Amino acid sequence: MSKRFTLIKQVFLVLVTILTTGQFSLSNPAVETPVAAQNSTNQDSARSNLRIRDYTFGYWQNGMRKYKGDESADVLCIESGHYGMALDMAQLDKPKFGFFDTASAYSNALKLRDSRMNQLAEAQLEIEFEQGGKIYRAKRCGAAAERLAEGRMHSARLWESARLVQHYDFQGLEFTDDNGEELITNAKLDLVAWPDSLTFNVEMEPVITLGDNLQQGIVGKGQGVYNGSQLIAHQPALEHEQFTVEAWVKVPEAYIHKNRSWIVSKNGSENKEGYFGIAIRGDSLIAALNIGGVDRRNYYEVKTERHSLIGGKWHHVVMTYDGKTLEVYLDGRKRDSVELNKKRVLGSGDMRIGKKANNSGQSARVVVDQLRVWNKVLNRHEIAKNARTPAKIANRENLAYVNDFETGADLKLPVWNNTRLKISLSGAGKKWVSEKVVSQAWGVDQKQLFTLNCRLNPRDRGKEKIQAFMKHNNQLQVNYRDDFDCYVASIKRPKRKGKSGYNDIRDYDEIDITVDSQTGTSVPFLMEIIEPANITGICPVLCDEQGRPTGIPVQLSKNWHYSKMGAYLRAYALLPATKGQSKYKLKLVYGFYGTLPSASHAQLSLVGYNGNGRWDQLAIGCWGETYCMDVDMSCTDVAVTDVRLLMVRKGAEGVKWGWTDAGWGGDWLGLKDGNQQKLLFNGLKTAYRSHGPCLTDVEYNGFYGAARELSFDSTVRTLRTDDYARTFTTLNYTFDKKVSAEGWIFKVGRTGHYITPRIAYGNAAGLVKEHVVSDGLKKGEMHIPETTIMGAAPWWVSFPGGYHDRDGFASGYRALVIRSFRAVISGKEYLNPTIELPAYHISSSGKAGLDLHLKAPVGITEFNPGDQIHLDVEWITLPRQAADYYGPNAAFRQHLQASPSSWKTAHREAAGNDLKVSAEGGSVKSNYPVIIQAQKPNVTVNIKGGVGYVPIRFEGLDSAHGYELYQRINGQEQKLDQAVHGNDFWQTDYDAQSKTYKITYNLPLDGLAQSSWILKKAPLKMPVAEISPVPVAVPGAEPKPKQNTPAE
Repeated sequence: MSKRFTLIKQVFLVLVTILTTGQFSLSNPAVETPVAAQNSTNQDSARSNLRIRDYTFGYWQNGMRKYKGDESADVLCIESGHYGMALDMAQLDKPKFGFFDTASAYSNALKLRDSRMNQLAEAQLEIEFEQGGKIYRAKRCGAAAERLAEGRMHSARLWESARLVQHYDFQGLEFTDDNGEELITNAKLDLVAWPDSLTFNVEMEPVITLGDNLQQGIVGKGQGVYNGSQLIAHQPALEHEQFTVEAWVKVPEAYIHKNRSWIVSKNGSENKEGYFGIAIRGDSLIAALNIGGVDRRNYYEVKTERHSLIGGKWHHVVMTYDGKTLEVYLDGRKRDSVELNKKRVLGSGDMRIGKKANNSGQSARVVVDQLRVWNKVLNRHEIAKNARTPAKIANRENLAYVNDFETGADLKLPVWNNTRLKISLSGAGKKWVSEKVVSQAWGVDQKQLFTLNCRLNPRDRGKEKIQAFMKHNNQLQVNYRDDFDCYVASIKRPKRKGKSGYNDIRDYDEIDITVDSQTGTSVPFLMEIIEPANITGICPVLCDEQGRPTGIPVQLSKNWHYSKMGAYLRAYALLPATKGQSKYKLKLVYGFYGTLPSASHAQLSLVGYNGNGRWDQLAIGCWGETYCMDVDMSCTDVAVTDVRLLMVRKGAEGVKWGWTDAGWGGDWLGLKDGNQQKLLFNGLKTAYRSHGPCLTDVEYNGFYGAARELSFDSTVRTLRTDDYARTFTTLNYTFDKKVSAEGWIFKVGRTGHYITPRIAYGNAAGLVKEHVVSDGLKKGEMHIPETTIMGAAPWWVSFPGGYHDRDGFASGYRALVIRSFRAVISGKEYLNPTIELPAYHISSSGKAGLDLHLKAPVGITEFNPGDQIHLDVEWITLPRQAADYYGPNAAFRQHLQASPSSWKTAHREAAGNDLKVSAEGGSVKSNYPVIIQAQKPNVTVNIKGGVGYVPIRFEGLDSAHGYELYQRINGQEQKLDQAVHGNDFWQTDYDAQSKTYKITYNLPLDGLAQSSWILKKAPLKMPVAEISPVPVAVPGAEPKPKQNTPAE
């Protein structure tokens, strides 16, 4: 009877385990909960502290790009699920701040636009500095002054801004006392916002104000240039047929992208015989020479790459000419050269520091030191040595001229003593204060950091511990950083066994993270990797110990422009923690995820490039961008910028895994206001619902126009695939004011040096018309005037055979598929799209490159309040011929062999992915990409059609794990398995609002007229030996080895 009872008890426990976890394991004689079941329990606990309010937004309430004369305030909105703060660049001390009583989910808060922010009450942000008995307060930053002077802000900089964290800084923080006297300082305000905390950091130092005056040099004194220049009268020592000019130069960080002038130059201007000089263009260096005079045809330049100059850093700059070759060096290394083979004619004009030699043009804003002219060409070893030792010249032979700026008056450097800084935020019944005294002497180049953490809930760091281990790099140091208000693990150039750079990176970097917690609350964490395997395509995925995606969001923010730091990934997460120990694996995906190139949609910081606003970068694989958007319009006035191709090279012998080019530029809305100015983004919010790696999903919501003439929302996605790049964009416009219909509602193009040999357009049935683009068009001339594409959707427009007329990256052409169109204007419905194609670029030989405009319906001249437009478009980029494509997709290669540079490729995508989808056990929310709302544990999806790898997302699932996808083939079920390293071919996303999960796969549909797919719970494994009755113990017998069920 006891044996029977033991067996019944064992079976009962198995059933309980199955019902509660969906998995089980048995071990004789007692039941044990396996690792998988333990993780499932942790998952449920983790799910409970992934909260609906755990998100943030950062956006400019009145837009970042504005026209001169727009006097609206420059207000940065920080909005989380818990609180909001509105910060005016001209009145930093008077923000608005408050808490939100009602919980709104991430996507819902996006749709609220700035309505919650408009309800905030006034607050006070006090940044108070005491020095020498005087109290100075910060009330505005440099961005306010820039807006007044230039119309554009550069010193308000976005670093990281996506789902969890907003990180901005504001350079040129201005301190004044009660009498208006300004504190001479280099200061900035840095802001970091998590869902439940707000951190202010002030970094400052005493400085000498940059002017046309003496400055601190690399050695002793240097010469500053601001609005003037310094003349050096002509003397023979400055002129030589073969020569070297060298100097040390520092550009203050505030001016690194604003300089377009000369560090040193001689003999008039660029079109004069004998002219030479070294110039700055933004963050690049140029060496120039004129031999032959007459005009600029005899003017030659060599230059460094972009981002080579770093603000606030001393650089050694050199130009040489040996009678044959002009060269430029930066920091001891040759960066560029050009062969001239001309004898230089000596000049007799003056030399000038900080401006063109004839004193025309703008001044460079720089500090110059150790200017030297040699009557010979220094070799690379001598130049490198001089770059290492600015104060010492080992051999002065052939040194014809030197100016070390040490003569004249003494330079007195400022020193602060016994200083105090206080930061406080008061509002909504709360007050946070931080105060710090610096008692020691504080001089130039000694930056100090002051931090105020405004936490909604106190954090007891003594009750939590984070450990991180990275394969091939051992234990990583994890510290709590108050300036980021989170735990930070950072590593530079991590070691890895696999490939790096522009290669087919098929493995991952993995960081094992252990959270020990006594509280069971989420832990804020930042994984910072400086110079990862490849920064252009990277997607962080948070997995459990077994490498299965958890669905916990990880923010993908990165920067490859800021040379001072190096290319970096900053992956932010709120790590759910149960009481005790929670373990995760952070997987960094690069080129491939499983068997296919991965998809990523990143927030890419422009700090170090220029603009400094929101820029979104999509990539398939890690071989450069595939599609970019200037969301804040901080660099340009269109929404779409760089557009590139997937796995394309220059012919069969071309280099693989490199950058490509499918033509720059495109746009969403292109209408004008009453002043004939293009409507710009206004109050635009962005919600990063998924960064990848199977299907990205990012939403945008805001307005167009300074008067908010219309509102709009958009969703942008890209996918994991191995044939060609696709970017899906839905757009919905609702007009709130009268607007002229002249312009476009979507645009492909604005591409220089791009030639369009042919244009073709059609519908679901095939080709409607193909045009050969004639030579002799003028820029702006309409090649195809307003034309409505008739027939059934989807419609498409292709640029077959398009190419660049300048040699550069491997190139191809583009096409646009219009999957749906609906306009309701003055109550009338329009269901077919209207296009026009004007000439944008005209080559030197008269060949034209065309743009594509989607227009208002024919006959519509204006939009009125209540009018609406819906668009669902797909932008694809295509190789011209099979030899250009090096991907593995056989069906696509065969098509290219049969139809090179053909409209048939666009039609193949349009008609082939015009899917017919039905579902059992769920409902169809979208046909392409396929999105299914699960309603039962098992869901069957039937699909007619398909080209390439089609994304399918199942929503409303009750678990992150335990599901498998099967294809029904001839009545048999075959499991989909695209894994390479295990558990690496599906994507999981957690929805905090419904407390359910979304799981995404990529279906291989090439060649399938129809297919059936079944999502169901993974089968339970119950080895027979483990459910047999408990054996009777035999005295003296050897115990049987314990059997373990393999973890799922």
